[in-house]
Amino acid sequence: MNQTENKFKWLEILDFLKSRIFRYTLLRIAILFAILWILNSFFLNFYTNHGQKISLAKYEGLDIVKAKKHAAAKGFEIEVSDSIHLIGKPGGIIISQVPVAKSIVKRGSTIYVTTTRYQADIVMSSTLPDLYGKKLEYMLPELQNNFELVSKISGHEYDSGPEGHVMKVYYKNQLIVDAKNKKNDVSIARGDTLFFIVSNKNGGEVEVPDLRCKSLSEVKFLLTTSSLELGNVDELDEILDRESAFVAEQTPTFSTNTKIPMGSKISVKIQQTKPETCGN
Repeated sequence: MNQTENKFKWLEILDFLKSRIFRYTLLRIAILFAILWILNSFFLNFYTNHGQKISLAKYEGLDIVKAKKHAAAKGFEIEVSDSIHLIGKPGGIIISQVPVAKSIVKRGSTIYVTTTRYQADIVMSSTLPDLYGKKLEYMLPELQNNFELVSKISGHEYDSGPEGHVMKVYYKNQLIVDAKNKKNDVSIARGDTLFFIVSNKNGGEVEVPDLRCKSLSEVKFLLTTSSLELGNVDELDEILDRESAFVAEQTPTFSTNTKIPMGSKISVKIQQTKPETCGN
């Protein structure tokens, strides 16, 4: 092929590029790409509106009704999978959720939640341990841990036996335990309070309790069961938590068979860690 023929071909190509047919072809291609771009945007938007993955909100602590409204607006459904009674909390509050907050989920997903129960669980009086004649101090942990019941002393009654033992038990002004009977058909709500009449003797005197090595919270309860009061509380070192601090000294001091009048005050000195003299 000579130079003349090459030159002729390039002139034909240039003429074609300048032709109306070539311009119309480019226009058609541009229109086709524009249509494809519009269709792609439409279908992408359709997909994201119906299956978009987003970060899940935190529903824990919210009322179930408000949470369901919020979730519905976001394209989710909330389903209650379980409910638990928590003392001091109103019913219908979300306490856990699956998936957890900030999980990446698709619209239309179901969120499973656990809520607080509106009504307290019921404990039948027949399931309570034997209380009459037992030292209340020893029964307190069992009543609290196993039945979530609060114990309060509402009075004292003379008894020739040891002091601080259960003589009578009341629930909502109803006698459920005494020396003769124990009612087994009383429904008691978890978290409620049992009121105790405990024993005392010797005309209003009680033995000085040994408060050393006990936490301040234990001391408060023990003094209450003994009809005594807490006096001054002095700190021997830096106290981070008074209720868990330990008693190192007390006034009056503990001595076997030493008695003081009911209502007397016992002052203590506390430290944050258990004294070495207490042992394990």
